[in-house]
Amino acid sequence: MPAALLLAAMAVASCSGEPAGHSGPVASTSGGPAAATRPADGPAYAPGWSAVHADAANSDYSPTPGADDVALAWQRGFDGPVRIGPLEWTINVGPTISPAGAVYLSSTVPGCHLQALDLRTGETLWCAEAVAQAAVVSSALIDRAGVAYLADGQAMRAFGADGTVLWETSIVGAPLSAQFTSAGHVLFVTHVGVVYVLDRSSGQPVTAPLELVPDPSWQPEQGLWACARGTAGCPSANTIAVDPRTDTFYLTFWAPGAPHAGVRAIRLVEDEDGQGLRAVPLWENNSLPGGSASSPALSADGNRLYVTDNVDSMHALNTADGSVAWTFPIGIASGGSLSLSPDGVLMPAGGPLQAIVDRGDHGELLWRDETLLNRGIATQAAGDRAYAVVATPGGGFDLVIADTRSGEVLDREPFPGAAGFGVGTTVASDGTILVPTVSGELAAYRPVR
Repeated sequence: MPAALLLAAMAVASCSGEPAGHSGPVASTSGGPAAATRPADGPAYAPGWSAVHADAANSDYSPTPGADDVALAWQRGFDGPVRIGPLEWTINVGPTISPAGAVYLSSTVPGCHLQALDLRTGETLWCAEAVAQAAVVSSALIDRAGVAYLADGQAMRAFGADGTVLWETSIVGAPLSAQFTSAGHVLFVTHVGVVYVLDRSSGQPVTAPLELVPDPSWQPEQGLWACARGTAGCPSANTIAVDPRTDTFYLTFWAPGAPHAGVRAIRLVEDEDGQGLRAVPLWENNSLPGGSASSPALSADGNRLYVTDNVDSMHALNTADGSVAWTFPIGIASGGSLSLSPDGVLMPAGGPLQAIVDRGDHGELLWRDETLLNRGIATQAAGDRAYAVVATPGGGFDLVIADTRSGEVLDREPFPGAAGFGVGTTVASDGTILVPTVSGELAAYRPVR
């Protein structure tokens, strides 16, 4: 869950159209056959930052070596019509990036709820007029061919590099971003608890939708208020993590009537005849007090899953059975997803900037800096680097580059314009750092050398 959903209640009643049921894809606006020529098997993720939290593991980590010194390259301001009290709510999640260098940004901007920007300049390349406002809770998922996949509460759609709609499939509810399976299918769970697996070349269901709650339904005028913190009224409030080695996916889930939220593991397996897939529940751990505003993050070896609760703690679960390996008090009800490096360094969203490492049977605090108030997700990069937005007097913030092992601040750059708080920092393959804010600002920083 991005920080914007924690701090700003959602208002999506202005979304147009009625949600459809479990019907198949409608006719493609591009005629269909072109989309069907793309293979649907093999690794699907585009290189770089192609998913909302970087990858299938929700790591919020970039393998691009982190810079120690950056400078502002360009800035854009976007104006959405939605206000929640004095707060302007325009951007909700960080952008993703295509292999060709297109930055995909979702927002509440009228007629432009999905747009593609030029990574070099920030210039708008195109807007997707067919997308409704509920798409603001998701980032576009990008495959290796440069096709983007984004849902808006009414349909999941595939977009070509020029913005052409290749296919659309009706869905029930709004997913908070999608992932790919090992075979390259589009996998997501809507906020009302419906699991979909779609062939990415056609949009056709690979298996029947799996309903995790009885008789799921949703109308846009109902809004998505409960998803702000992953509370009881929003069963599936975060992005799933997927292990491509086993096709097991993990989700936070608050079952109707349950006293707490928890985490579930579900595996996709082939039917006995080998002609399709079915979803098999593996385990549940229902011990997240108050719900969770973080998407679960999967360790590099697939043995651990990390998630925060809505009280004050981070939890490490064993993926084999869902048992709790350890719990670490981070001192805050974290306002977004945590960042996880391949060697087990964890940085929660919100609160004092801090780093925790997994020591097997316990979590150990590496450092905590009470002078740096984290106002977003602290994205990590190769070379023990972290990019975090930290508060400054007067309500603004700076972009800070920190050493994840020591907490040493290596660079500090002012963020231009009104800030509020960050909603997810994205790192491009060329080292460009993209910092969006809830109020509609997007700034790009590039390595100085």
